[in-house]
Amino acid sequence: MVGKLLPASILPGLLEIALRSRLDVQSLFEHAGIDVETVGRADRYITLVQVDTLLNTAFHQTTDPLFGLHVGQDNHYTNLDLLGNLMATSATFEQALSLLFRYKDLLVPYLEFRLHTVAGYCRLSVAEAQGLSFTRNRAHNELVTATMVAIGRSLLGGVMEVRRVALRHPAPPPAEQAEYRRFFQCDLLFEARENAIEFPSALLSVALPGAFPKYRLRLEHSADQLLGSLHRAGGITGQVLNQLRDSLGLGALSVERTAAHLNMTSRTLQRRLRDEGVQFAQLRDQVRMEYACGQLCESGCDMQTLAAHLGFSDIANFYHAFKRWKGCAPGEYRRRLHA
Repeated sequence: MVGKLLPASILPGLLEIALRSRLDVQSLFEHAGIDVETVGRADRYITLVQVDTLLNTAFHQTTDPLFGLHVGQDNHYTNLDLLGNLMATSATFEQALSLLFRYKDLLVPYLEFRLHTVAGYCRLSVAEAQGLSFTRNRAHNELVTATMVAIGRSLLGGVMEVRRVALRHPAPPPAEQAEYRRFFQCDLLFEARENAIEFPSALLSVALPGAFPKYRLRLEHSADQLLGSLHRAGGITGQVLNQLRDSLGLGALSVERTAAHLNMTSRTLQRRLRDEGVQFAQLRDQVRMEYACGQLCESGCDMQTLAAHLGFSDIANFYHAFKRWKGCAPGEYRRRLHA
């Protein structure tokens, strides 16, 4: 994940966060190794490591205890650049969410969104990539959940009923909780296992006021091109991730086999990955974990079949690996999803 690249077009959003932190913006950017000359450049990229450094510094040094909430609640779909316009021109809220899932790597490759529907309500939850510092901060939890609600409201014309918001951090002081409730206008669950919002499933079929099918198709073409350029610019890390995803279900996910597909020796592949700060085993775990978590959302998922598809020699090895990834057995993870 640390080898991921993001388009420099996200820099205005990062600049806004830096400004809101009331810290020295130039120092923040310099500390993260981000050249301000790249702002707005469609042909330039920044690394996820740089984003992590900048946001972690801003979150820890801001004097605003509700920094994440204040930044997130002011968001609008127009703040999401191309992705925001794609969502806004969708026919329904459900289609907008599907485009978020499809193109989220243009803005937040370190987040995984999941939508689960039960008893008339949807739960939109967020999982963060491991190895990032800023995602473990309370401000990040506030920013993610407040942004989801704010973007939803802007897409739906200003009104979005929310049943409950779940946040991973402990409950803040009562005065700060009151400010949470003023914005979210719903029940709050603190110390949750994941950041999430819950809303009536009927919202999925609501027609969006900005629906524009022909323009959305043009935007999808642009998004596909940008996503492709990101993958090409992602170096050997991106190539390995794509190859591993394509190889799921086709046998062992070995470094030798992956290297052969990329027309190099396994020794060369491992050296080039080290140069980008990652190891093959990390990337293989990332791909397996992403796929496993997605499949466990489905009620008909068979553990034995899933383990074989992921290239594990037996189900016990899959169970041990999953517990290392998520801190619990796959069955427990599935029960939590459907709780």
